[in-house]
Amino acid sequence: MNLKKERNLMINRVPIKLVVIGFLFVAALAILFLAFGINNAGQRTVVQYPTGKLYVKFTPGVYPQWFGSAEIYNDVLTFDYDKTSAGGTSSIDQSGISVRYQDGGTGTVYGKARFSLPGDEPTMLSLHKAFRSNKGVAQKLIKTITEEGMNLTAGLMSSEEAYAEKRSIYTQWARLQISKGKFQTKLERISTLDESTGKTVNKNIPVISYGDNGLPIHLDSDLFDYGISVNGFQITDWDFEPKTLQQIATKREATMAIITAIANAERAKQDAITSEEQGKANVMTAKYEKEVEKEKSIVDAERAKEVAVIAAEQAVEVARQAKLEAEQKKLAAAEYKQEQVLRGEGDGEYKRLVMEADGALAQKLETYERVMGRFASAIEKQKWVPEIQMGSQPGAGGSNAMTLIEMMGVKAAKDLSLDMSINK
Repeated sequence: MNLKKERNLMINRVPIKLVVIGFLFVAALAILFLAFGINNAGQRTVVQYPTGKLYVKFTPGVYPQWFGSAEIYNDVLTFDYDKTSAGGTSSIDQSGISVRYQDGGTGTVYGKARFSLPGDEPTMLSLHKAFRSNKGVAQKLIKTITEEGMNLTAGLMSSEEAYAEKRSIYTQWARLQISKGKFQTKLERISTLDESTGKTVNKNIPVISYGDNGLPIHLDSDLFDYGISVNGFQITDWDFEPKTLQQIATKREATMAIITAIANAERAKQDAITSEEQGKANVMTAKYEKEVEKEKSIVDAERAKEVAVIAAEQAVEVARQAKLEAEQKKLAAAEYKQEQVLRGEGDGEYKRLVMEADGALAQKLETYERVMGRFASAIEKQKWVPEIQMGSQPGAGGSNAMTLIEMMGVKAAKDLSLDMSINK
């Protein structure tokens, strides 16, 4: 009780003047916050004054609010429709966009898109008047147009085409329809095979209408009217219903079987052509091998002929040379014969003349010398002097030998008509 009394006494002691100052300070702060606002970077603020006038603050900083209302918009709104959560950082965050394709198949498209709000005040104020808030623009305009563009694009192709060959075209067409407006389309009658019955059926499908410039014709675009541009658009993945995937897999297997069969047939055809060409090549090879052998034989025969001709020519030349040599030898022999005859005749005539001149003295002396030499040789071998002498008449043997020699010399000289006397 004493503490409570003391607190009341202290409060009673606070001057009324301080209370008034505190109240005025709080009131001033409240007036300050109501009279001014701050626009952050990456945002723009639409201010509505109490008089009803609208003002857009695009740049970061303080702006006068004068007790009016303020609506904050992001400069860029993001629409994340991929398979992961954006964690509250995107203007719109959902898992995929459901679509239906031309053939009735369904699927889901995943990706991301970014949208820039208009940069001029009149268009921004028009957008604000139509949707009133950042969330309203994201949910009522951007989300609606994006989902519609995705479905309109899916309606221009079958689920199989979207799965296989037209993925890049899907991205291009979807972006064009979202940013510039829906394509103007027309119905076109086509014939197609009904896989359930195996019969050909006719049906109408929507196709894009093109202008004289060759570009697609677009209808009015809400994003274009409100100055919103698409500055980022991508599709990251596709999902298809199990029935569609099974149908695509079955058709792909059939197509692969057809391709394989065609490839096998083509391979067999090519093998046949290859075999035929190989056979032709073998025939030509054998033919040319025979031609080569023939040409080789001809060349060998020609060479043998040339060799034989050369050998014959050589033999003829050798014979001719031999004949010439024989003729030369014959001539030489005749010359030699004539030479010998002449030489013999000359020698005979010479000897005759010599013999007539000296009576063949040289020959006679030579003969006489040989004869006498033979006599002397024969006589000296005899024992004209006996080793034992009986009686008288010593030396009679030597005298007899000399007498015999002289007799034989005279006989020889007589036989040779040799005159041993010396002419005076």
